[in-house]
Amino acid sequence: MSEKNFYQLISNFSIKSPDKPLLIIEEEVLSYREFIKQTSKIAASLSVLGVKKDSKVGLILSNSIAWYELFWGTIKIGAQPVPIDPQSGELELERLLNGADITICFIEKQYRNNNIYDVVQKVRKKTPQIVKFIYVGKEKEDISEPFITYDEFISISKGQEEVMCFEADENHVMSLACTSGSTGNPKILSVPYEGFFDAIVDMGNYLGFTEKDTMMVGMPLYHQGGFGMGLQVVVKGGSVIYQPQFDPIRFLETVEKNHVTAIQLTATLAKILISNPKFYEYNLSSIRICYFAGEVLPKEIAQIFVEKLGIRVINVIGSSETATMVVWDSEKDYEADPSDFSELPFTKVHILDQEKKESDIGELCIYTTGVIFNYYKNPQATSQTVITVDGKRCFMTGDMVERLPDGRYHFLGRCKRIIKRGANLVHAEEVEGYLLIHPLIESVAVIAKAHPVYGEKIVAYVKTVNRQELTRNDVARYFQGKFSAYKIPDEVIVTEELPHDIGKIQFKYIGK
Repeated sequence: MSEKNFYQLISNFSIKSPDKPLLIIEEEVLSYREFIKQTSKIAASLSVLGVKKDSKVGLILSNSIAWYELFWGTIKIGAQPVPIDPQSGELELERLLNGADITICFIEKQYRNNNIYDVVQKVRKKTPQIVKFIYVGKEKEDISEPFITYDEFISISKGQEEVMCFEADENHVMSLACTSGSTGNPKILSVPYEGFFDAIVDMGNYLGFTEKDTMMVGMPLYHQGGFGMGLQVVVKGGSVIYQPQFDPIRFLETVEKNHVTAIQLTATLAKILISNPKFYEYNLSSIRICYFAGEVLPKEIAQIFVEKLGIRVINVIGSSETATMVVWDSEKDYEADPSDFSELPFTKVHILDQEKKESDIGELCIYTTGVIFNYYKNPQATSQTVITVDGKRCFMTGDMVERLPDGRYHFLGRCKRIIKRGANLVHAEEVEGYLLIHPLIESVAVIAKAHPVYGEKIVAYVKTVNRQELTRNDVARYFQGKFSAYKIPDEVIVTEELPHDIGKIQFKYIGK
């Protein structure tokens, strides 16, 4: 069997430390032994349903033991799990379920205010390729074909032989990761198995993780980053903890109770923790690493963790398309701004101008082993972003950077119109596409404005039909359940005209 096999690696730890927690979510604990047992059952049941190599299995689930077991049970037989944001509404789900060619889909009743079961009922007739929906949860639903319960799903493998672990090669796709598309269509990423394996192991080595480590992750499992950062501890035989939803008090209590050695946060989550009046009352002395990703990290927040708590701060820039790209490490870079990053030993930075030539200022083009093969069934987007440099597959990130005299790289901003609202990346074009469905909206321009908590908020300037009135509440009510709540504009401003030039909205004049 290949040395680059996640399942075999975890299986080895299950022999060495069978009862050790691999995953903890609230009061539920999944040991290494139970992981092997449960994923074997899942793989067998999936096989009975006709799932095989390269089949696509959807997971519309929040953080749970079941999510983790289903993800790896799917991988064991060489099929591709497709984690989907459980906040997704009707329009998003229809595109993702069809776009990813999903044939089996696991769902739960509800996540936050999104009734997943109801949304799936609305789109299932538009997704005829899905032969089974498996309902995961304790709530009783009056379900019928093509829905079955999770217990029914597990029971169909009774008496079946154990499924052999699939051996991936360098061309095998491990999973399909979903991200919002800048043109209004979601992008689906083909994640390389061996490349992702190397990226996870390399970063775990860089951070010095061992089987003695326990990481608490603030980001959700359905985010490629939240899943991947937790996996960096698992591949070393350690333990990882998630919450069903982020709760600052429970987060701090869990860190203290479980003697957590590494925590993963975004800047927004850190602000929420620090602003709690009881923050300094908790015993956080077990933490040696605070791992930031997903947002710009203000120096003031880094200073609190380094100077007041004595914790090493790691701030990484990565993406679903690349895994970790560059890093700011307080042990090496503390005098520099956290927006100034260094190349990692296992990555290669290129700065390319508009002619794709090396430059000191331009777009960040990155090589990591984790660079995606392609955007699934989207050759145009693939050709624009996945390129070959010096014989290696690299990714054009859309970030504008400048090479500094000391060899670091300073981030200047985004090439594309992406709004960083909290931990979520929101494509302005996608929101515009959805808003134009509203019967009263004639034209729309979406921009970002600064926000004290989220970093950026979503502001929509709209021209209405016949100059009718339209409020933010009107928009929120109309689109409730149709797409993710965090993509609904925080502010809606009705304007008589949007500035145009040769048919295109001139965004530089919006909000002036």
